Amino acid sequence: YICSHRAINNNLTGYIMEGVERYKVRLLPHNPKWEEEFSVVKKEIEHCWAKNILDIQHVGSTAIRSIWAKPILDVAVRLKSIGQLDIKALTDRGYEYCGARNESKTYHLFVLRSVSQLSLRHIHCYDKSEREFDMLVGFRNYLNEHSEIALKYQEIKMRLAEQMPDDRVSYTKAKEEFIKSIFDKL
Repeated sequence: YICSHRAINNNLTGYIMEGVERYKVRLLPHNPKWEEEFSVVKKEIEHCWAKNILDIQHVGSTAIRSIWAKPILDVAVRLKSIGQLDIKALTDRGYEYCGARNESKTYHLFVLRSVSQLSLRHIHCYDKSEREFDMLVGFRNYLNEHSEIALKYQEIKMRLAEQMPDDRVSYTKAKEEFIKSIFDKL
């Protein structure tokens, strides 16, 4: 999927996330300040979409304590109605709207990039009926509750990042089997 190009004009001040170049893989040790940035982003989203929000969660590897992650904040937002998604509210704040990401149009994506095109934040928006929201939250919770499994996930990520530093798509695809094995437990 290709997002429309609209870089924000900032010098990264105020951002804890260091970001990653498009299509690249770069992992950093877990940073507890990532949760602080999530709190800021959550308030920003609540301000934009208050009446349409059911839940906002910090997901992805930056939400899993103690493991290395790509320094990109992943936020999952469950909406009362995806049809009432106010795209302009986030694009006015510099986010790129990347459109519906599934055939049923129950999942939409926004990306915040720096002027130098580093991916800083991914805002994943789900209709209330979309099960993927629950799977992402469940995955995060499971790995935070099972540190030995989280470390196995980290090992896989680090090996793949070393093998595919310039191919984020293949890196993500190569993690699918492990991720599905956790989804099957939820």
